[in-house]
Formats: sequence, C-alpha cells, structure tokens
Amino acid sequence: MGGRVEGVYPDLLRQLGPSLACEFVFPVVPRARVALMFFETQEADVFLPASRTAERDLKAQFVPMLRLTPSLITLASRRLVVEDVGSLLHAKTRLRGAMVRSYTWGDDYEALMRQLVADKRVDFVADLRTVAQMLRSGRVDFTILPPTLLYSALQEPGVAATAAASSTRDGETAFSREFRFAALRGLPRSEVGAYLSRQTLSASDLQLLRDGLSRAARDGSLMRSLQRYYPAEVLRQDVQIITN
Repeated sequence: MGGRVEGVYPDLLRQLGPSLACEFVFPVVPRARVALMFFETQEADVFLPASRTAERDLKAQFVPMLRLTPSLITLASRRLVVEDVGSLLHAKTRLRGAMVRSYTWGDDYEALMRQLVADKRVDFVADLRTVAQMLRSGRVDFTILPPTLLYSALQEPGVAATAAASSTRDGETAFSREFRFAALRGLPRSEVGAYLSRQTLSASDLQLLRDGLSRAARDGSLMRSLQRYYPAEVLRQDVQIITN
C-alpha cells in the first residue's frame, strides 16, 4: 500500500517502536533471501516471524511468541482419511504433497519432509500461491502448513484486513469452504517467534527486544494484530499465544 510494508508483524513492531526507542526498517526482498540475510550474511537484526529449530537456535537467540499448527490441508471436495503422520507415510505413492521451499515448522516437520523426499512424494515450490494452484488443479493431494499462512497468501490486496467481516454468520469463510485443514497427530505445534542476532545486536539491545516482544504476546498486542488480518475461525484452528 503505497510502498509501505504492512501485515501482522510490521504493524506490531511499529506499535512497539516508540516504547523501545527503536525504529524498525522493513526492506522488501524475495522470501528465499530472508533467512540468508539474517543467518548467513548478517544483514538483519531481527528475523520475524520465524519457526524454531535446533539448528537455528545455535545461530541466534529465539523469543517464543506463539504456536502455530502445521495442518494437513486438502481440498474440501477431496477429503482424505489421514489422521496422523504414520498413516500419511504409509499411503506411499497414493498421496502427493506440495511444500514451500525454505519453510520449516520444527524438527518433527523436517523429519517428515526427509521421509517424503525419500519416497519421492513431495514437490517443493517457490510460494504459497503455487501450492494452492497445485491443490486446485489436482496435481497434488495435500500440503502441510499453518492455515493462517495459506489464508493470507490467497487474499487479494486489501482483502485480508476485512476478512473477518466477510465470514458467514456461523463463522465459516470462503477459505474453509474450499479447503479442509486438520491437525496431524505426531506433528506438534510449531513454536514461532523472533530470532535476534547475537552478532549485530548489543547485549542491552537483545534484552530490550526480548522483553518487548515477550510483553507483546502477554498483553494481547500480538493477538489484536492477528485479529486485524485473520477471521476468528482460522485463528481458532491455528494459533496459540505463548504468555509465559
């Protein structure tokens, strides 16, 4: 919108900025470059939102803020009888998935991806819209994502902010009528938050940012930011705020 970066986390950081005496800058770069900028070339101080993994914890300091549910997402018209990771793996070549390259939802998700790759049952693509197109065309049967991510990727510019108002009376959205999302037993919620650079930030800045981001989860600021972009139905299925 006029070159201004908007969304749940830019909104939240702008809100936090004055109380932290910080000004946050949001360079627009390709998704594939974001993790590289933070973890490898150290061009960024904060990586947000980011899923927690053991490998990333070795490189930066993690601030937990919420848990997202990496769900099995299928077309609602093609209901799959898959309730857990074991039954998905045992389906072998019968079911094929599409995932976004560079996305991760924790160590258990990574282990599942390695097995699907070994079975040649997964296509990795560049973005979420391509995942949706492959599901709609029948090229793949499923993806594994937090519902909020696929929902936001499918909104036209300006639609996401008014999505709650477009829900039907019983809370159903067009998104949930088209796609079915269900938690997979054996795949736990993904811990999501911010990674802070130990290389580019001083000890005092690390503490300041850690305290501010944790407080934003506890005091409701993060949830209010989420509610501006997602309908209540999608948040209920996906999001659990970390308040301790």
